[in-house]
Amino acid sequence: MSQEVRGNDAPFILDAVERAIIRVPRSSHHGLTRRPTAVKIAGRTHLDLSLLTDIDMSRLPEVVLAARLYHLAHTHHAMVVTGQCALWAHGYGSDPALPPITVAASSAIRPIILPAIAIGTHTFAPIKVKARHVCHLPAFSDTRGLLIESLEAAQITVTRTSPNRRAAFTQLCMIGNAFTHFDNFHLKDSRRHEKFWKELLSAELTRLGNRARGRSQAQWIIAHADAGCASPGEARVLYELCAAGLTGMRTQVEVHTRGRRYFIDCAFPAEKVGIEFDGRAKYGDNPGSIHASLSRERERQRHLEAEGWHIIRTGWHDLDHPDELVAQVRAALAARLG
Repeated sequence: MSQEVRGNDAPFILDAVERAIIRVPRSSHHGLTRRPTAVKIAGRTHLDLSLLTDIDMSRLPEVVLAARLYHLAHTHHAMVVTGQCALWAHGYGSDPALPPITVAASSAIRPIILPAIAIGTHTFAPIKVKARHVCHLPAFSDTRGLLIESLEAAQITVTRTSPNRRAAFTQLCMIGNAFTHFDNFHLKDSRRHEKFWKELLSAELTRLGNRARGRSQAQWIIAHADAGCASPGEARVLYELCAAGLTGMRTQVEVHTRGRRYFIDCAFPAEKVGIEFDGRAKYGDNPGSIHASLSRERERQRHLEAEGWHIIRTGWHDLDHPDELVAQVRAALAARLG
């Protein structure tokens, strides 16, 4: 999974593309020869680029994805966008950031070949879309003319079917952080929102029944995911601790010292052992901000240690060898327990 899993502008792009879609009647050329800004997407579906002036050219891959979804919506009326593609359409971080088209249908549909698309100097390769045949369609909503799996159902689809539990866990934590608008300075409300979020997910999983594929993996991820993880790195740290069977840790643990209020990324409050994830975003991208950030971090570390905390600092390079991080945490906990 990429190190950044954030929200996206998909709702804005879908809204703009919907207005720019042109469906050509069977018996008419629709005057498209006089509209040089019209690009063929597939079949009788065209896209009028002149209506997309508010979208930067760097977003063309997302525009093409959206246009292809609208083409499928026109040609296959009972097809539901699912999983990562549905999360993208809802405006939440998908994995990958530009997901493949994943759809489900209640009737068997042959694989659909969508042709290559040329827009200026950009060419987008043809793709094959295979609709997953299901007896019962997932919960969905009609959004901007598309049938999109509900946000709760899409999260469950991803947590059930992902071949990478670590990646699915990290992604769910990031979605939870965005969905709950998690705010360290309003922890009580944030945890209440987190509880509601997890109840929605559990209810959706229950709706699928006990025989749903990947149910146990989804249950584990929902139980251990934490909306307090503010970055993919923090979520990865929490995952490694949970996967190793450690318990008693919490995210965003509040500590008051010397007139300051600090929040430790992940901590074992009873033993006063904390883990801080050092990602690039924390330090800025120029020498001045990096120097200032490092100075603040050193002061923060001194203040926490003065309050009796043992702080373990970790980064992406440490997560390449998670067993070593877990061993370090276990050793720190054992030392505190005497």
